[in-house]
Amino acid sequence: MSARAGVPGRLSRRTQRARAGVSLIEVVVACSLLALTFTSLTALPARLAQRNRSNAYGEQRTATFFEQVNRVESMPYDSLTLFLTTDSAKYGQGYYVWRYTVDPESLSLSGRARYRKVTLTVVPRLDSTRKQTATIRRAKSPFSNPLNQ
Repeated sequence: MSARAGVPGRLSRRTQRARAGVSLIEVVVACSLLALTFTSLTALPARLAQRNRSNAYGEQRTATFFEQVNRVESMPYDSLTLFLTTDSAKYGQGYYVWRYTVDPESLSLSGRARYRKVTLTVVPRLDSTRKQTATIRRAKSPFSNPLNQ
């Protein structure tokens, strides 16, 4: 009877005893979660750097675009077909190509003023899908000005 009474008492003491320490599975799960967190955190700066490069290319493309718009607006009307050609340049880290299309001379609805439509397209060589296009309407001055022929 004492042998039988001793066996159940030992089992019950083992089951009631508090755990002392951490199991191997808990350590593996904690290390896996830590590795997953660090991996996602290291990818964040790479994505931010890529976004900054993309924004820089966009800003350079827009600056190139407005530089060419200003060029078209400052040219004498009669020189539009002579000097507007396809060209390219390097700004910052990228090359940009701009193309001009000059329409034939037209008359305004009133029939008094002559004008031309100039279509400007700026395309970055790195990503040709991110082109920027605008149509500029240049009118011929109705009078003669010695400073702007």
